[in-house]
Amino acid sequence: MKKYFILLLIAINLGLGVQGFSAMTKEEKEKLENQINKAYEKKDTKTEKSLIVKYLNEFPNDAGYLNMLGTLYDDEENYKEAEKWYLKAIDKGSLIAISNLAYNYIELEDYAKAIKYYKEYAKVADNPDNYYWMGFAYSYLEDYKNAKEWYLKAVKTDEGGFSENQLGVIFDDEGNQKEAMKWYLASIKKGDLWAYNNLAVDYIALGDYENAKKWLEKGLELIKKSSDYSDNLELQKSLKENLDYIKKAK
Repeated sequence: MKKYFILLLIAINLGLGVQGFSAMTKEEKEKLENQINKAYEKKDTKTEKSLIVKYLNEFPNDAGYLNMLGTLYDDEENYKEAEKWYLKAIDKGSLIAISNLAYNYIELEDYAKAIKYYKEYAKVADNPDNYYWMGFAYSYLEDYKNAKEWYLKAVKTDEGGFSENQLGVIFDDEGNQKEAMKWYLASIKKGDLWAYNNLAVDYIALGDYENAKKWLEKGLELIKKSSDYSDNLELQKSLKENLDYIKKAK
């Protein structure tokens, strides 16, 4: 869901060409491209980045490699540097860099710019993965009308139930608990673990501690079986705190 990489070197230059003059021979260029590809396959990002910079010194207008350099900085969470390279790639004609830059602004918490670039990308390509992030950005701007519109679009292709869970959160914020619980249940069917906690919170608010306890315990049980156990520490804490609340309330 996050961003898009160009995996094959042939795809990087397809339709873009290499613009400008370079003293590098064709053989030297191909050798450098192969070195970049090998570094990528070995996940040697330090070497890969150094080689791409060397390549761009010779071919500064290559949009594919400009975008790739942006993704490397993105992976390092150096989002300001990634932004610089994505903008250069866009200036040279990369379309995928528009979508990458939009997500980069999500990471930078600049949601207005994220929406701007997602809309720009939507003019040239339709990627359902972006629907969730559009909803996410609108949610943070408290534009719930547009957030719901994009989350509802995302529901059709969102396999993890994230969009359904977010719809539940919005309806809860709007005071429509019944609609919220409907979406949490839909999210649970797709496997989103946070929806167990959110649904339980609604049952607690209704004073239905038995159902709340059931969903909280089920959520904890699934987390223990999950390969992402260590990544769900915040959720585990919330589930346990809500169970403690129920015990004290009884």
